[in-house]
Amino acid sequence: MRLAGVQYKTIADKLGYSSQAAASKDVTRALQMAARAQQESSEQLLQIEIDRLDRMMAALWTSACGGDVKAVEAVERLIARRSSLLGLDLLNRNGAENSDVVSLLGNLFAQIQATNGQAALPSAVLDAEEVEVVEAVEVIR
Repeated sequence: MRLAGVQYKTIADKLGYSSQAAASKDVTRALQMAARAQQESSEQLLQIEIDRLDRMMAALWTSACGGDVKAVEAVERLIARRSSLLGLDLLNRNGAENSDVVSLLGNLFAQIQATNGQAALPSAVLDAEEVEVVEAVEVIR
């Protein structure tokens, strides 16, 4: 009823609650339970899909390791699908979501700055190539 826009007073009156607050509390509790059930359902569906991928991978693994090109390609697609389902394709090796080189260099530079407590590294500490990389990152930022 609440999802249809019915006021808590009307819900309380129609369903025999002692007050609007009691109706509100029950509606809130029911919506929370529905949200938890939806989350659990989503997690179960994800696990079912991961289990299916595991079974397909197991069926193809020996052939792929034996050099069957089609099996290798299928295994690669399974790995990509698993990565996508688990969100692994969004992360780089450092766990950051920005996996392009500029972002990685920028993050590295920021970490060095934070560690050293400096606005920038003195060029005497870096060789010429490293200075060029740091300057390029600073320009991009």
